[in-house]
Amino acid sequence: MINIYPTNLIARPEHAPLNRTDIRIGDTVYLQPKEGPKIAGTIIFSSGLYGCNTYTADAVLDNKQGSTHLRLRFREQDIHHVDVRRPACVN
Repeated sequence: MINIYPTNLIARPEHAPLNRTDIRIGDTVYLQPKEGPKIAGTIIFSSGLYGCNTYTADAVLDNKQGSTHLRLRFREQDIHHVDVRRPACVN
């Protein structure tokens, strides 16, 4: 597992609004590392830390060598887009 921290991410430009700010566990967020393509991760933890919300997400990157598991730790300003988790279907 590879850990990625805010120092390895490109922050969302200040003039670009985030499409959603009520980020919850299970939501998918898109982050831009300094090197490589955007990463989609699923939020697994959220906590107030040092005066702002800090998030942890897990992601899996598939490549020619197999799968690489990532653990991403970041703040709201590092998120470029949010997709809301879909509720489970109830029969």
